[in-house]
Amino acid sequence: MIAEQVCAYLGLVLWSFQLAPQVWKSYRRKSTEGVSAFTMIIWAFSGCTLGAYNIGLGVAIPLWVQPQLFTFIAYMCLVQEWHYTNGLSTFKTLMSFIAVVLASGAFEVGYLYGFWAAQDHGNENAVRFFGVFPVVTIIVGFVPQFWTIFVKRKIEGVSYLFLFMDCCGSIFSSVSLGLRSEVDALTIVNYTSIAVLDVGVYLASTLLPRFFDAYKQDRQNHDEETSSEDMQSHTEGEVPAMEKKQSQVEKTRLEETPPASQVGKGTDIEHNLHTI
Repeated sequence: MIAEQVCAYLGLVLWSFQLAPQVWKSYRRKSTEGVSAFTMIIWAFSGCTLGAYNIGLGVAIPLWVQPQLFTFIAYMCLVQEWHYTNGLSTFKTLMSFIAVVLASGAFEVGYLYGFWAAQDHGNENAVRFFGVFPVVTIIVGFVPQFWTIFVKRKIEGVSYLFLFMDCCGSIFSSVSLGLRSEVDALTIVNYTSIAVLDVGVYLASTLLPRFFDAYKQDRQNHDEETSSEDMQSHTEGEVPAMEKKQSQVEKTRLEETPPASQVGKGTDIEHNLHTI
């Protein structure tokens, strides 16, 4: 169907190159702060498995190419982390990139042949596993990014254009799969989950900082009120204590001073003794 092919190509362009803005932003900033390296590793691995699964299913050609480009650019994001954050030299970074790409290619070929073997033997459970695995891994890949946002209490370094392209590419890919004569629910769930989680990352990046700022302000106001109340009660408690102390001093002074009658009587006695 033409509609299937059109949506597939739109999904190809958007979903395949979604990480390109992230690569450019990290290159321009010379930093990958805020971008989770674990997310990129998991996504690259998931792209390998999804690419093999799509080829095995015989879906539209753009959906064959799409995961390959996605994995390739995810590895670019990963080696940027090694270069900018871990201080790996340019040569070592390039060699590492070539090594992981070749290793992923070998893994994907083996994964694809495993899928075909499961199909040939009619092993439905194995075929289902090959479809479920990419879904699980790509969803799990969002966890480190959400954790990074939660720990830092802000999103820093992540491209919003990347999130937008990822979300739209996933939607078009889901529509393309839905227009096929044989609908594969697992792959549709995969792309739909990605779109939902992209929206979740955006909301977390915009709402969490406000939540934490409001929480911090409430705690600060509460601490100030508590401190003011403690100071006031301390001041009020000092006044009776001072009055009590003054009362005790006055009482002691009165006890030490003899009454006026006794003073006069003592004076008369001294006068009589002097006369004698």
